[in-house]
Amino acid sequence: MLRDERHQRIIDMLDSNRIVSVSEIKANLQVTDMTIRRDLKALEEKGLLTRVHGGAKGNKEYYSQELSHGEKQQMNIDEKRYIAQLAAARIEENDTVFLGPGTTNEFIYDYINVSQARIVTNSIPVFLRFMNDPRFELLIVGGRYREKTNAIVGTFANEMLQQIKVNKAFIGTNRIHEHHITNLNEEEGVLQKIILENASEKYILADHTKFAQEAFYIFYDVRNVDAIITDQLIDPEIKAFYEKITTVIN
Repeated sequence: MLRDERHQRIIDMLDSNRIVSVSEIKANLQVTDMTIRRDLKALEEKGLLTRVHGGAKGNKEYYSQELSHGEKQQMNIDEKRYIAQLAAARIEENDTVFLGPGTTNEFIYDYINVSQARIVTNSIPVFLRFMNDPRFELLIVGGRYREKTNAIVGTFANEMLQQIKVNKAFIGTNRIHEHHITNLNEEEGVLQKIILENASEKYILADHTKFAQEAFYIFYDVRNVDAIITDQLIDPEIKAFYEKITTVIN
């Protein structure tokens, strides 16, 4: 198991339980005590937890807040690239594609193999990835800048997207729980719902750590999307559940 994945799994355990023991982490991750101590030390240095005798407790302020774009860029990079490659393979010549905010969507640029397409986005980092490539006609949504995710949101952005039809929409999510696709900000959620409704094909991008948890705002129903694109580490039982109501690509 890679270091970033171990760190995310520890964070997820703390998110659920606030305090976890070294023995619980060891049983969950199947690694040595020495590896766990190194991981806890590294996470403590980042301010994500506090080490206590026999384990660690979560930083309450951290777990009640949305991660910044920069923080998300450091997590589950291999899984995000894998998902981005699967998503890019579904983009065809002359498609009009919406790419929402998120580091996975930024990686899609690295894997697109078309000579021409139109890219619509409300993400500044996505826009910057595609900006100097003549293969792509770019449309960036106008509105209010949200610093936390480097995204454009708000009334102006929503009104613009209500007038746009796309072949395919690729939308990230903070968490998926049962039929609920959720995120941590209602403005971004409203915008994502609008463009999903205006897309011929609707795809949700979520690495394996995003399942069986629910965030603040429900913005869409899993049963109404064409597919969830995830990585190969998804729990088999979770995959089986979602395969009954939509397509799971991994």
